[in-house]
Amino acid sequence: MRNVDSKNPIEFTAPASGVGSFYVQEDLRSNFYNHYHRHKEFQISYILKGSGSMLIGNLIQPFSDDEIYIMKANDPHIFIKEGPDEENIHVIHIFVAFDKLWHFFDLSELHPARDFFKKLDSSKKISQDVSLGIKDKFIELAKGEGMKKIISILDIFQFLIRHEQDMYSLYSGLPESTFNDKVGIRINEVLRFSLANYDKEISIEEVSKLIHMTPSAFCKYFKKHTMKTYVTFLNEIRIEKACQLLINKSTENISEVAYQCGFNTVVHFNRIFKSILNTSPSEFISKHSAELQIAHAKVDQAV
Repeated sequence: MRNVDSKNPIEFTAPASGVGSFYVQEDLRSNFYNHYHRHKEFQISYILKGSGSMLIGNLIQPFSDDEIYIMKANDPHIFIKEGPDEENIHVIHIFVAFDKLWHFFDLSELHPARDFFKKLDSSKKISQDVSLGIKDKFIELAKGEGMKKIISILDIFQFLIRHEQDMYSLYSGLPESTFNDKVGIRINEVLRFSLANYDKEISIEEVSKLIHMTPSAFCKYFKKHTMKTYVTFLNEIRIEKACQLLINKSTENISEVAYQCGFNTVVHFNRIFKSILNTSPSEFISKHSAELQIAHAKVDQAV
């Protein structure tokens, strides 16, 4: 298990730690690595326990227990936990280092796995109703060594290939070339500030000072590197946080959710919510409840 020390220097292009060609990392701790970052390895993560929001490129969306995420090499991302600080997350990660594995994947039997990763056009998500079929292999993987570890990884690869059509794209439209390490560290500063203060009023002047720019220069810089205005980006964070409150039934009062997420009026909140999600908050609640009932029914049938 890699222990990430918050006192270490922030790296946007973060090296995976460990030995061997496949790095297996088990995170059983209070939080995820809390910096927006990327790495040259492909990452396959099974969320055994944990929920919240994830940002990949410029796309923010929820994550929850028993979901699998396949992160394309060099896709910048961060997982943001929701819930009490004392509750631990539990995640199994596989990092696939292709620079060390070309000869391994040249074996004819491994060509389907090689081709799967080579043609991956975006990062992907596998939902709970599918991912439960491979959960045991991830758990075994965290305990296995040597050949047992390799066999579990190959079983997981085979599962991914078999369920390629069941994957959801996490394509954000963000070209890889827009980010270098300096840009990534600056965007990380803006992201962390926004996540810590989304429930308050944030001015462009305030956020531009974080990265030592004038408001005008910041607006151009942020849009160039994220393909979104900062106001749009901040609203998407606020709406995602609102969705978490509504999903977790922290409150069923839509007005209270609006104010908790930084909106001054319910009318403005409803308008932004609908513009981003193409549905109203009340319709979102009803739809989520119906989907939850269907998902539980599928899980019961699988068991």
